[in-house]
Amino acid sequence: MLLIITPNPALDRTMVFHGLHLGAVQRTDEVVVAAGGKGFNVARAAQALGQPALVCAPIGGLTGDLVARLAEAEGLPARWTRHGAGETRTCILLVDRAGGDATALNEAGPTLVPADWGAYVAEVLALAPGAALAVICGSLPPGVPPEALGGLVADLGARGIAVLVDSSGPALAAALAAGPWGIKVNGGELGAVLGTPVEDVAGAVAALRELCLRGVSLAAVSLGAQGCVATDGSSNWWARPPREPVVSSVGSGDSLLAGLATGLLRGMPLPGALQLGVACGTADALTIGGGLIRQADLSRLRSAVSVMPLVE
Repeated sequence: MLLIITPNPALDRTMVFHGLHLGAVQRTDEVVVAAGGKGFNVARAAQALGQPALVCAPIGGLTGDLVARLAEAEGLPARWTRHGAGETRTCILLVDRAGGDATALNEAGPTLVPADWGAYVAEVLALAPGAALAVICGSLPPGVPPEALGGLVADLGARGIAVLVDSSGPALAAALAAGPWGIKVNGGELGAVLGTPVEDVAGAVAALRELCLRGVSLAAVSLGAQGCVATDGSSNWWARPPREPVVSSVGSGDSLLAGLATGLLRGMPLPGALQLGVACGTADALTIGGGLIRQADLSRLRSAVSVMPLVE
């Protein structure tokens, strides 16, 4: 089972327009409302791959209740901890059918007190023994210090759970300091933590080398249209997607994570798992809604993703 830890879930409201112009009154021609946040995007993509997964998330207020109902309606298994800190956040995603990538307007989320975070961590640790792999996805809610994520990584590691982290900023830095089994981030996020730009394949290889020196066993960095570079400490691999028209890249990195994690759980060598991940991320970018993958797209793209070894 894949345990998906998403500390800051959201209600995702995607609004689709034809010819979006900011600063003017506009009418949407489609609205998609779904359980959101990076963890639910991962769960949705994992579901498309037939990978058993369980999301663990804190929720609050009427919005939290709606997120829970939407997840259930989609058949996304979840365990919730409820807090009294206010409404679960809402994220607005704007998609223009006329072209161009989506625009995301993300709320920060409710401010959790230590007792709220403690209850959530207790639930995560109670579920952890049933997981073959745990992924930590996304941001921390306000009120939770970055060190708390490092503490969760350490607690899971002490229980023998392999943890793959996808976060950013101080939370990512704290998680990295706690010694996770794996890291999956984009180039901008990794560059910000390491203090050096990660904008191309060469920069990614150098950054992944640094992560391995810090004790990370598996690391992957996504580079948008350039694909994804990954290492297991003994070999480096670069997976490149074919050129495709992007509808919305929101959630593509989460689908990449779902594909990578699923491949690893199924015993694939790193090149095969990376190829599956990049195919999932590319397929996601062809749809409206994070983590949504059409099987026909995935079948076509999986064979079109090229994977090559990189020699330092």
